[in-house]
Amino acid sequence: MTRALILGCGSIGARHARNLAALNVETVLSDSVEQRAHALAAEIGAEVTVDREASPVDFVIVATPTIQHPADLAWSLEHDHPAFVEKPLAATRAGLALARSATARSDRVVMVACNLRFSEGYSVLREHLPAVGTIVTISADFGWYLPAWRPLDDYSKGYSARRDMGGGVILDAAIHELDYVLDLAGPVNSVSGLWVASKTFGIDVEDAAEMQLRHANGCISRIHVDYLRRTYTRRCTVVGSDGTLVWDFAQGSVKISCEIGAEPLIIDGLDRDWNLMYRREMMHFVDSLATGDRVANDVVRAAATTEVALRVLEQGEADGLAGQR
Repeated sequence: MTRALILGCGSIGARHARNLAALNVETVLSDSVEQRAHALAAEIGAEVTVDREASPVDFVIVATPTIQHPADLAWSLEHDHPAFVEKPLAATRAGLALARSATARSDRVVMVACNLRFSEGYSVLREHLPAVGTIVTISADFGWYLPAWRPLDDYSKGYSARRDMGGGVILDAAIHELDYVLDLAGPVNSVSGLWVASKTFGIDVEDAAEMQLRHANGCISRIHVDYLRRTYTRRCTVVGSDGTLVWDFAQGSVKISCEIGAEPLIIDGLDRDWNLMYRREMMHFVDSLATGDRVANDVVRAAATTEVALRVLEQGEADGLAGQR
């Protein structure tokens, strides 16, 4: 039977562990909080290890805090294990360099998380993309009140709210929007951005950001993200030469408008079970290990997304915003 080592048993690590159990993959759990690992193990019938090298496994899931991703990926590859790495790939330039160099020295499969691309809504958006012709602009928008993300946990202690763990809305939330915008419009030629740390929650990371990208194909895109909105919002608008697509993940719908005066086509009832996209994502990775097919988001592709995020963060530093964190 296939066995996976899961590094990190927080919210996303636990989700992957449950989904792997449903796929009949044995799991070995490792977490800095051993009690958390044991609680999850009791729930899904997994093993717990305090020595990640002790148990033979077929692949590794890296679900540790963001700042640890590159080192944990490097460890996995050094031990000849394929790896699935939670987003983002890295939180610093040094971390990104480590992830790239570790991957370059190994022929093991590595996939970086991109769960929104496995959602029903994104699949519908992709299916109808040809209807709008040449893409001219893309607008991506995300907002959600940080204390409501994981209401049972103290948000101020989680990685999302801590710079030393690789947090902040750009690397934490915008990485999703950056990932699918680059998937839709391709590589970028120029990046500009602004961010602010409003101190609304007394945390040391940026909680709102605006990014503007010019893509190599001539398309321009805008991305807004924040930790502040009281209503969950996640929406993408694609404006093309022949029409417009609006994907509303929060509402579970895609609207296609291509004719003046005609009623738009609305496809709704999508993504009612958010866990399905995570399960599809994990199935894709596991299947890729078996078939040798290329994964949806390898390190080269994920590094390009991370590079854009880091450039926006660095622009804020250059503008003197570091002291506002």
